[in-house]
Amino acid sequence: MRPLSARTICQIREDLKFKRCPADISNMSPISSTSPSANLQSAQSSGLAAIATGNQRLNQDAQQIANPDNQNVANPLLDLNQSLLLAQAGANVISASDKMLGGLLDVLA
Repeated sequence: MRPLSARTICQIREDLKFKRCPADISNMSPISSTSPSANLQSAQSSGLAAIATGNQRLNQDAQQIANPDNQNVANPLLDLNQSLLLAQAGANVISASDKMLGGLLDVLA
């Protein structure tokens, strides 16, 4: 069977006419059974995990730099920047999650 082109699909959509029935319009409460806060907690957990990983890498790199036996400090110095970026990304995830929750509360208020 030959796949349909985007043009054919658009033509099919234009040809179809749908009539709305009262059964199609459901009366829902503003808060559905799936809690949006569950996804926000997951986002916050991911952000916290990124911050913790960045902090852990930062500590490892600092130990390697402070080690007098280590002659190669270029790699740990470069990793410091990556650790910083990872921690900042985690903070940005948490900030976006907080803004989303604040917006949701504003809408529901």
